[in-house]
Amino acid sequence: MQEVQINANTNDEFPTLSTNSGEIKNSGFDLPMAYDVIRSKDLNLSVNLVGNYNKQEIIDLPTDTGEIINPDGIGSIGLQEGGLINEYFLVRYVGVNQENGNLLFLDADGNETENPDVDTDRVFLGTNLAPDFQGSVGFDLNYRGLFFSTQWNYAIGIDRIDNDLANFSDPTNIGQFRATGDLLRAWTPENTNTDMPSLTATNIALDGNSDRFLQSADFLRLRFATAGYDLPSRYLDGTGLNRIRVFVQGENLLTFTPWRGFDPETVNTFNPAQSRLFPTPKVFSVGLEVGF
Repeated sequence: MQEVQINANTNDEFPTLSTNSGEIKNSGFDLPMAYDVIRSKDLNLSVNLVGNYNKQEIIDLPTDTGEIINPDGIGSIGLQEGGLINEYFLVRYVGVNQENGNLLFLDADGNETENPDVDTDRVFLGTNLAPDFQGSVGFDLNYRGLFFSTQWNYAIGIDRIDNDLANFSDPTNIGQFRATGDLLRAWTPENTNTDMPSLTATNIALDGNSDRFLQSADFLRLRFATAGYDLPSRYLDGTGLNRIRVFVQGENLLTFTPWRGFDPETVNTFNPAQSRLFPTPKVFSVGLEVGF
């Protein structure tokens, strides 16, 4: 989807029109599996797995350079032939200058600099918001009417800009908003061997155009866990009922992830750098099912 400018010849403004342009290729596979580990009169145990792998490639773009920079006006992504959809296009951050506490970046040629040029030093990073692998794994256990089941969801190969962590790491927010304890190890003349720049770094604003807060958002999440009991049918004879089930259920109970923001899964797909989004809630419920 390319956004092009069209002169309406009515005023000085240039309205935009979104068009389907270019060519992309998606390839991969889906793998659903289920297996009965135990199947007997009293005890049943089955496991299941759903896997999806997807590879993206932009084949053709309708530009002379084969690139489109900032296609959505976000400022952190781009498109290039042979690359990914909405691939991150940023200045590379490499750490702290231990001489003065300023941030260090790489220019387009790979040379260290404290003052990268946003127009010429951003590069394609070979990663985007879309996962390489995603799916679920779970099991169902039933023993004489007692049952327990789980579903774990996973995603691998996701990268997101952690603007929540960026805000917590901004020294200008100290005293106004919450801050990360990482600031306690900020560079000082007495503490030069650190990964946190000086609280008074002169180029701190430049990290907004870099991959400093581009983080892995891979996760493994316990999406559902359910436990309960099915009353044996012999106790329902003559009641007009054919089923009574009681259960408790929890959703989004555990999450394992390297992501340091609020939630690795909650993201605005149109703006991968957006922050202050509501995290996925934990939900607990108790239920009674009655069948006639």
